[in-house]
Amino acid sequence: IVRERRNHTLERLLAASVRRESIVLGTFMGMAAKALVQIAVFWTAGILIFNMRLGQSPGAVILLSLLMAVMSAAFAIMLATLARTERSAASIATVTSLVFAALGGCWWPLFITPRWMQFLAKATPHGWATTGFNKLILFGAEPGAVIPEMVAVTAFAMVFGVVAVMRFRTSAV
Repeated sequence: IVRERRNHTLERLLAASVRRESIVLGTFMGMAAKALVQIAVFWTAGILIFNMRLGQSPGAVILLSLLMAVMSAAFAIMLATLARTERSAASIATVTSLVFAALGGCWWPLFITPRWMQFLAKATPHGWATTGFNKLILFGAEPGAVIPEMVAVTAFAMVFGVVAVMRFRTSAV
């Protein structure tokens, strides 16, 4: 979006009567599709090469993975609507992904961290997702046990998507 804004492609689309929401949704769908391909490759490699098990509820693991892909695409679109340059968008994306990963338990299991860190993890979609993955894969939980985590990840995706649509602009100014 930042590059298309700089190249005035977005202005041309709007001049052709394309709705702003359609532009954001189309960009979102492309990013979500890319994330889904990545998930398919990673889960396939994990299962076939590393003999990884998805726990007692593989469907729930896959659904949670899909929700994370949707949330990630919404977050990326939101960042693109907030940033003014490609460089700032990349910098913001890197910093936020590293902070969310650390706080959310992507680097270490949350259940071994102090209570304050477990509390902070709830402010990130990663914290909800890793808790859900741990419940499903490590502890063999049933799908119903991760409904709160799935709802939270979905809520993050919706908030990011709403912010993206509200903040969408065509010019770099």
